[in-house]
Amino acid sequence: MTTTSQTETETETETETGTGTGAGGTQAVALQLSELVLKTGRYDDMAAFYTHVLGHGPFYERTPDPDAPPRPVGMPERAVDVRLGFFRVRDSPHSQVLALFGIDSLIGTDASGPGLHHFQFGVGTLGDLISQHEHMASIGVRPHRAANHGQATSFYYRDPDGNIVEFSCANFATTEEEVAFMSGPVFAANPSGLELDPDRFTARYRAGDPESELLRLDNQAVAL
Repeated sequence: MTTTSQTETETETETETGTGTGAGGTQAVALQLSELVLKTGRYDDMAAFYTHVLGHGPFYERTPDPDAPPRPVGMPERAVDVRLGFFRVRDSPHSQVLALFGIDSLIGTDASGPGLHHFQFGVGTLGDLISQHEHMASIGVRPHRAANHGQATSFYYRDPDGNIVEFSCANFATTEEEVAFMSGPVFAANPSGLELDPDRFTARYRAGDPESELLRLDNQAVAL
């Protein structure tokens, strides 16, 4: 679930110099999420999926040399050890990359246990969210969940490995409005918000329903 719009997050990252004092009087620096790496035994399926999601293929791919020396004992997989692809998500003002590591030992396995729960791609507007939903539907990929969380609206999908991929847009124009809502009693009582029927929500948007009406948390016309 999103907590700030992408543009506002980037602005804050540029202007903040620290995020708090830690043990020993040290201070954490402002960070950004610049790369997310998924490991997979289904490289071709995953590469095709994310090529569709992003609208472009990887800017770099590599297959490991079969004669390369083995990975050192105790060392996690490195780029040189795996089939890999790097997809650019965003170029400016800060680079964001999604990477796939194709690992042969994972072929035929089913991911389980602790690890990634989900990750999010932010979109700029509600119209962009609807368009991305329609883009995914064009290859038969349907959301397994959609929700108006109050401060944001999100559609959730599963990639070929079962990872949950969230597309989300902010419901408020400013961080101040968002924070005020999240500090209030409505969000405290139900941070998940209103579960949506994605098809009816999309149909009402395309029919011209005002966003103020669509995003009401009591809008049963688009509820699941």
